[in-house]
Parts: sequence; structure tokens; C-alpha cells
Amino acid sequence: MSNSKPVIALAGVGNLGRYICEELRASPNFDVVVLSRGAPRKWIQDLQVPVFTTDYTTPSLLSHLNTTNATTLISFINLTTPTYITIHAALLSACRQSTNCKRLIPSEWIGDIESHPRKPDFYATTRLPFREMLKEQEEVEWTLFNMGWLADYFLREGASYMPPIKDEFPVDVDGWKACVRGSGDEAQSWTCARDVARAVVELCRADEWVFNAAPSSPFASLSFAPSRSPPFHSAETFYLFDI
Repeated sequence: MSNSKPVIALAGVGNLGRYICEELRASPNFDVVVLSRGAPRKWIQDLQVPVFTTDYTTPSLLSHLNTTNATTLISFINLTTPTYITIHAALLSACRQSTNCKRLIPSEWIGDIESHPRKPDFYATTRLPFREMLKEQEEVEWTLFNMGWLADYFLREGASYMPPIKDEFPVDVDGWKACVRGSGDEAQSWTCARDVARAVVELCRADEWVFNAAPSSPFASLSFAPSRSPPFHSAETFYLFDI
């Protein structure tokens, strides 16, 4: 692939990744390609985004990164087992060996790693070890992107690319239920998935990713509000007129 615009490679694009893929595709500053194990989904075909099949081994990834002349690799491969480390180690190795792909955003995307770097629990055996691997090398620039809860989970099923997570998110608008955790006055973050995607595009445009060696160094897009009011009351008022 020969193009004057920087190429962003997306690995394992899922629901949040769809928003980011769309925003990168709409940007005049970048071209985007997708790396995937299987056949492209219809929405990727509709966007006319090139898809390259990979088994997520270093040789396969390296070939695609060099063929596409990618400059940044973004992962959405969300695994809860140590296989996460194996795949991301291959992503990092491919970037280190590649001609131009010297930026990497690994798959994190949830939680509050500044205050709770080991949460959710599976992060202790997946994300933490890979963060150490990132710190031990200097060839590839990297950052971690965390934004707390997605505001999309306040929407009814089908209104967002993000499917409901009724057993995790404290609001189930379809079931007309809410769970107030703590006092309800603690600040929480709610960020729209589309805004996350736009922030990622801006991050890719940055000349340099500022990073210090401390564990707390994520790039984050946050909108803080109490967990009970106004978000809960706003949802209740909004959907009351939609019954």
C-alpha cells in the first residue's frame, strides 16, 4: 500500500473498534486497515476498508504492517486469559521489527488504571505483565487508553454499537432497573463511544505521546458526574416519556 497519508492498523475490531474505524475512515488525515482472523464483516466492507487476514503471529503481523506501511497499531483484542499476553507480545514484536509501525495502543479500554491498575481482576494476569513488557523496550511508542464507563450503556438495545452489559452496568433501561453503588454521590465518568473514537483520532494526530515510566500514564477522555444524579434521573425522565 503506497499512500502519502499515515496508515492506522486496527487489530481485532469489535464494537468500540467500529466507532474508531468509522472516525479514522472519515478523517482526511489517515487511511485505515483492519487485521482480522476471519472474513470481514459487512459494515467493514461497506466502509471499503481493506482487511488483511492474520493468525496474530509475529511473522504474519509483520508482513501486513510492512505491506500496508502502517505507522500505528491499535488493538481491540479483549481476552481475559494469558493468551492476551501471547498475542500482544506478537503485536509488539511485529511493531519493533517493522519498517514504520512504531506506535501501539494495546487493548485496555476499560476501568480506572490510574487508581486501580489491577482491576478488573483478570488485569493482574493479562494487562499488568504486558505493561511491563512495554516499559522494557524503547523502540515503540505506546499509551493506554481508558475512559471509564461508556455513556452508550444508558441507551436502549440497538441504539448503539455497544451491546448492553446488564450484569455489569448499573442501569438497565430496557428492564427499567438501576443499581446505586456506594452512596450514589461518588463521581464516575461517562463517555460516549463516538467521542472516544474522535479522541483516538486526535491522539493519532499528536506528534508525540507524552509518557512517564510510572504505571499511571493512560490517555483518557472523561466526563465526570455523580453516579446517581443527574445521569440516573436524566435517564429516568427521558425514558419515562418513551414507554
